[in-house]
Amino acid sequence: MFSRPYSRFWLYFLLCISFLGCSAVPTGLKTAEQLMEKAPDSALHILQHINPHKLYTPSNKALYALLMSQALDRNDIKLESDSIITPATDYYTEKEPERAGYAWFYHARTAGNRGNANEQANNLLKAQAFAQLTENYKLRGLIYFDKAKMYESQKQFDSMIHYNKLSFRSFQLSNSPQNSVVSLINLGVGFLHDSRPDSAIRYYTSAGKLASMLHDTLLISTVDKSLGSAYYHQSLYMEALNYYRLAPLTHIGMYDSNKWYLMAEAYNQTGKLDSARIMLKRIKNTYEFAPQYYKLWQTIYEKEGNLKEALNTSIKITQVKDSLNDRKLAISFAGLDKKYKYQGLQLENQRLVINNKQRGLFLLFTLFVLSMLVVAVLIWRLNTKKKQFDVQNELLAKEKAFVEIEKDKVEKEKENSTLLEKQLKLQAILLLNIEQHRKNVFKQPGIWKNESEEMQPAQNNTFHKELIACMDLEYPDISLRLIKKFPTLSKRDILICCLLLAGFDTGMIATILDVKLESITKHRYRLRLKLQLQNSDNLVDYLRQF
Repeated sequence: MFSRPYSRFWLYFLLCISFLGCSAVPTGLKTAEQLMEKAPDSALHILQHINPHKLYTPSNKALYALLMSQALDRNDIKLESDSIITPATDYYTEKEPERAGYAWFYHARTAGNRGNANEQANNLLKAQAFAQLTENYKLRGLIYFDKAKMYESQKQFDSMIHYNKLSFRSFQLSNSPQNSVVSLINLGVGFLHDSRPDSAIRYYTSAGKLASMLHDTLLISTVDKSLGSAYYHQSLYMEALNYYRLAPLTHIGMYDSNKWYLMAEAYNQTGKLDSARIMLKRIKNTYEFAPQYYKLWQTIYEKEGNLKEALNTSIKITQVKDSLNDRKLAISFAGLDKKYKYQGLQLENQRLVINNKQRGLFLLFTLFVLSMLVVAVLIWRLNTKKKQFDVQNELLAKEKAFVEIEKDKVEKEKENSTLLEKQLKLQAILLLNIEQHRKNVFKQPGIWKNESEEMQPAQNNTFHKELIACMDLEYPDISLRLIKKFPTLSKRDILICCLLLAGFDTGMIATILDVKLESITKHRYRLRLKLQLQNSDNLVDYLRQF
């Protein structure tokens, strides 16, 4: 198919393209990024099947680190090690402020999951600085939201309320209604902590209106339970029960169990112990609120005077607390073990990757240089041949054009010679006739008033035609051009224009046309109007220049 030099060229060219293609964003990363908002579980599944060691460019590694951290967070998988997100925070700068902001935001969340409040605060400040350089209000809202949660853990409720308000405004600007509802709920929590239940109820109510528009069962249930808790803290237990009842079931065990527990607490406060028992029996799994669950059972038994069951329940409370602590320690140690093992494997893999990279990069660089040299030589040869070919084509085209021009010149000269000969003959005849007519006007004025009525029109028509034809030769097709531009001109108007161009004065024209001098003067005035001339314009000069 190709000669040997060209086959080598294509080989080098393909190798060059493959090298440059390594810097392109892989399809898996693009797909995961597109699915992150609507289907974070699918995005995580795709990312888990991507080998990060096969991502050769820093940009792709940074994007993978950012997307993996985001996917884990969106799937409620708490990440405590910052080894995943670090490539993103190391790579992204002010050139890509949006991704840099997200990278530091997730770095802050990993610090928060480890319980490192100082590092979390510092990382959030960095994320906020990058977010201010963008128009991404959702990112700003997430940062403000996490800052509000930090202040809540530190019991600084005024600052918590302030940042929740900033979060809510940012989510509104980003058109994120679900996040806006969550911010309003947290605002209510802040006011409730700050002993301002009326303000809390107001924000919970606003959140409920927005959640009902979204038809989000989980959000509606959360809002109703929050409103119930606000009334519960004011000892308005019946109002609290009404809102607990309104909270729809989410069919999520933890949330529905929480509803039954809250209703049981309210029934206990109103003295309806049987109803409280019924609500507690509906709970199948106590999750993290197991101590509170058994504490409420203990309270019910004590009110009923069943001290034996109350004692047994107190023992269960102690056991549950110990179990939860053991679970936390196990998770913590397991996490540390995994972290150290992961970091050790990561360092070993990094050494292998670096060695392979160095060899691969050296080979690719050598091939790249060679391919560039081959491409440069081939391009130079192609350009040289192309220039020669272009010069030859240009010379042939010029020669062909010259031949055509010479041929056209010869044909035009023949045609012009024939026409010129005819025009000269005709012009000579017409000029003699016009001169004869001019002389007759002076010598024999009566010639235009021949006694023979039959001969006069024929003589006049012949003279008129000859005169117009002569003027059309001397002033190319002036009669046709006048009629075309001024359609209102009559045959007599054209004749008078030709007489004026032939040098006849007003008196001569009156004699030739057998009319009074005043008639010609009026006719000339009307002619000037038809030709749209100004008072300062000379009629004869205008006709000669027309």
